[in-house]
Amino acid sequence: MTTLVLQAASVAGFVVAGPAGGLVGAAIGSVIDRSVFLGGGSVREGPRLSDLSVQSSALGETIPLVFGTARVSGNVLWSSGLIEKRSEEKQSGGKGRKSTSTVTFSYSVSLAVGLGARPIQGVRRIWADGKLLRDEAGRWLSPATLRVYQGTETQNPDVLIEAHEGIANAPAFRGMAYAVLEGLELAEFANRVPNLSFEVIADDAVSAGDLLVEIATRSGVETAQATGLDQSIEGLALARDVPSRSAIEGVMGLFPASVSEGGGVLSFRSLDAGDERTVFETDMGTGGRTDEDRWAVHITREQGADLLQELSVRYGDPQRDYQPALQRARRQQGYVGNRGIIDSPLFLSGDRAKRQAEQMLALSWMKQETHQLRLPVDFASLEAGDRLSYQLDKTTIRLLIEEMDIAPDGVLVSGYPISTLPNLDFNSSATGNFTTPVVELVGSTEFQALDLPGLGTSREPSQVLAALAGGSPGWRGGSAYLSRDGGETYDILVSSRVAAIMGEVLTFLPQGPSAYWDEQNEIRVRLMRPDMQLESRTSLAVLNGANRIVAGNEIIQFRDAFLDADGSYRLRGLLRGRNGTEWAMNDHQPGERFVLLDGGGWWR
Repeated sequence: MTTLVLQAASVAGFVVAGPAGGLVGAAIGSVIDRSVFLGGGSVREGPRLSDLSVQSSALGETIPLVFGTARVSGNVLWSSGLIEKRSEEKQSGGKGRKSTSTVTFSYSVSLAVGLGARPIQGVRRIWADGKLLRDEAGRWLSPATLRVYQGTETQNPDVLIEAHEGIANAPAFRGMAYAVLEGLELAEFANRVPNLSFEVIADDAVSAGDLLVEIATRSGVETAQATGLDQSIEGLALARDVPSRSAIEGVMGLFPASVSEGGGVLSFRSLDAGDERTVFETDMGTGGRTDEDRWAVHITREQGADLLQELSVRYGDPQRDYQPALQRARRQQGYVGNRGIIDSPLFLSGDRAKRQAEQMLALSWMKQETHQLRLPVDFASLEAGDRLSYQLDKTTIRLLIEEMDIAPDGVLVSGYPISTLPNLDFNSSATGNFTTPVVELVGSTEFQALDLPGLGTSREPSQVLAALAGGSPGWRGGSAYLSRDGGETYDILVSSRVAAIMGEVLTFLPQGPSAYWDEQNEIRVRLMRPDMQLESRTSLAVLNGANRIVAGNEIIQFRDAFLDADGSYRLRGLLRGRNGTEWAMNDHQPGERFVLLDGGGWWR
């Protein structure tokens, strides 16, 4: 008796499949069987997403195969080492005081990272230590220059590597896709090289059938084809040196298919894509050696408590920056059944993962009933995944063939009824809330010089205050420089990483009392950034010096701050003309400067 394709040992699979070998052995032999229909809390593991999370520079490390779009860390191929830069800034003392020189050191690195052993189209986003380093718009958290080599057989060596190693010693890494990061500033990463990961675009679109065919052909199968496996997959990255059989299992774990070989072609077919043949009553029981063999149909049925009640799918979600995610499917019947987990290496949308979990759970219950029947030898042309149609107790049964045993006197066929085959494209919704991070623009630096009277006691002399702030949430600091020789040289005047709260006054502020609370007038202001805030204080706190602002040239204190829907503030409960600035009450106009004197970001 010869075993065809399904449920065969790997040796028998090699005999049938030829060069495909283990591709059609026991591990992928069953149509949708094995670890998908697990019991007792079993776990199905494929190539893991964690294989891609840590970057390495080890010699001989596996370069991933990237299909579709995936996030990979890759392998460091070349590095310049840390590059140190020395900077000296002189800060003038002023008024006869000695100047001060400050020496700082900054570090950068240039490196080449191997991304894939298949050609790619490009790189979109880059993460460093889990933080977004480069967003979809090409904005950088830390300055660097990116060059991407697509992995062609004609690509030339990178010019930076040539400059460091010499033209004769610079490899082109042909046939390997890689990225070169030049001059990556390391201040954001504690002056060390961060763990980098890349969003790699290898293909515009990829289907389950595309993956199965390419994995098979890369394994030595001369010809492979897929039918009916058009479900879209966002991506797959094979980062370990895994057997092809395991890679195919990773795809078929969520996208079930029948696998067969005929005419030198390895075929993957969806469960609803096989041929169908009618079996007549006169065909049943043919070739049996005993009375039991000659029974028309043997039916085996599992108890509901032995089947899966809940199936979970672990996968990578591109909508969540390719982080691991989980979707569950659960039957509503009252059985106390088992739980199963499919640990998939695929990158999928949440909706797609939810649909596949529901489908695989439904298919597991279809296998609750197994039919076995003996047919004439002329049925030997059937293949795994084909369907039989026959009458049983005046009911038409459509059987999906899962296993066939061929003998000289007949064919023993096993499978399960698919009269209730679930719709492979039924709708579900698994969309969660996730805000995709972006790199905030640094923006320009706003500088205000405030020539003010003393802010302390009445004996304190006048002083000049400097305030710095940035117009973007990505602003990380700034410096103001002073030149005393017409621009030939500059000394640092002030430097800060803390933004002063600044903005502009939106409306005209009339004159008011300076000896008591001004409850009649209000100030409407718009701050530079949405993340800047003003807060109300008690009357006692204001009398003790809280909430001091400069509006135009007048120093004012406010008690109440109201945030309006348009993002502007209304300030009420005013103490006007503070620190001898009553003279400035008549100079107000819309658009004048606004600076909060409480808090950081300004210096004497």
